[in-house]
Amino acid sequence: MTNTFLRRLSLPAALAVLTVAASAFATGTAHAAEPGGPCDPRVSRTGLYEVSTAVVEPVLTHWKGITIAPGTTGSVETTVTEVQNVSTTFNASTEINAEAGAFFAKVSIKVGFSVQTSKSTTSTWSQKVTLNFSRPGDYAVFKGTNRVQGKADEYVCLPRGGWGNNDPGDGYWAYAFGSHPTYSTFDAEIEGTVSCDTPVNPGTVQELARNKLVCH
Repeated sequence: MTNTFLRRLSLPAALAVLTVAASAFATGTAHAAEPGGPCDPRVSRTGLYEVSTAVVEPVLTHWKGITIAPGTTGSVETTVTEVQNVSTTFNASTEINAEAGAFFAKVSIKVGFSVQTSKSTTSTWSQKVTLNFSRPGDYAVFKGTNRVQGKADEYVCLPRGGWGNNDPGDGYWAYAFGSHPTYSTFDAEIEGTVSCDTPVNPGTVQELARNKLVCH
């Protein structure tokens, strides 16, 4: 039965309505650039993600304040306490499959440094730290990393020309409007020591570690 709404429209207007309805799946707010390359909708319907947003922030994961007394400089081994952990997550899951791993590789390109691409957590880092101290004083011994969080854009593989075309394996990646999985990953381990008079750059793990010292 012919839709009465479309029947009341002129032919150009009716075609315009159908075109908008057919493309609604792949339109909407701003998103990452459409991925290139063909796909086979019979094999890979979903699982392609592009980086939508990426926010980098330092995280202090382990810390301990120690005092180096006069005459005790040199190599010192100590045990730091975990204050916060960071894990890789994708779409609220800590299980990182191949598609999520490939997505994290794109995050590395986006932020300009390597991030974890498989199931990882800073809680597995050793809490034993050995450092050299050249002068007495109060120090913060720390570990940390740079966490990257954001959202992904999802794309699905659709048959070019519709499901009734002559080559159902000829597909293209279309933006899945409204699908924005969240993610979290992190940089390599950062380890060191700072004192109250150690110059540090703002927005770094070193600054977070020094801020926990009681400086007079």
